[in-house]
Amino acid sequence: MPSLRERSPGRGRDPRATRRAIIDAAGQLFADRGFSGVTAREVARDAGVALSAIPYHFGSMDALYRETLLDACQIAPETAQLATRALLAPPAEALRTAVRWAIADVSCAPSSWQVRLIYREEMDPTPAYRDALARKVVPEWNWLCEIVARAAGKAARAPEVQFGVITMYNLAAAFHLQRGMHVQLAPQVGQAVKARSDAFIECVSRLTLEAVSTFSTTFPEARLGKRRPAERAERAPDAKKARAPRRSRGARPKAGRAR
Repeated sequence: MPSLRERSPGRGRDPRATRRAIIDAAGQLFADRGFSGVTAREVARDAGVALSAIPYHFGSMDALYRETLLDACQIAPETAQLATRALLAPPAEALRTAVRWAIADVSCAPSSWQVRLIYREEMDPTPAYRDALARKVVPEWNWLCEIVARAAGKAARAPEVQFGVITMYNLAAAFHLQRGMHVQLAPQVGQAVKARSDAFIECVSRLTLEAVSTFSTTFPEARLGKRRPAERAERAPDAKKARAPRRSRGARPKAGRAR
């Protein structure tokens, strides 16, 4: 099989445009077939570039896959202002703005391959996806937890807050990602949400806070800093065994009786 470096990448083309074309072509292919089902030749063909442009711009197919995943997890520029507004707004308005952000984050995706690639990785995550989560998704997750925590009067790291964020994002995203199913199975729901988007945002905001409260009362053992009863029972004997007998200050051991 010929080397990836069999031809020069060519001259006269904007490097940023070349990288963009390669990532978009790779994203479509990776989303359809996964990393192992795509060759460099196919990416170069669909991107309209020389085969050698891939190692020239990315170094390897592995590196290209990592860059493509990072691109898929990137916050859409259209939603950046919503994120800033949410952090500066009062708690209730911040939560509604965060819901708007979640809707826009999905609906502003420039093409469907980003969403499809992330869904593929969710089903069978690779090390590259874990790296993309740490670099791109964790910061989003943290500020969403902060927004929900402020609105609920909880700590941002509390499990019930995390459950609220999961509820909020999935509700907001579902009406975009599953709109075909909604049209077929629940057309009136889809029409109502589309006609009254502000009411839908308010509805999701309330359901988010209810999810926080419900999780807290349903799973009290999951509260932040609280050990489960089974864990306490397991650890108690060990702690008792490990505890050394206490001796009063200045006391000396009794001497044995002389025989």
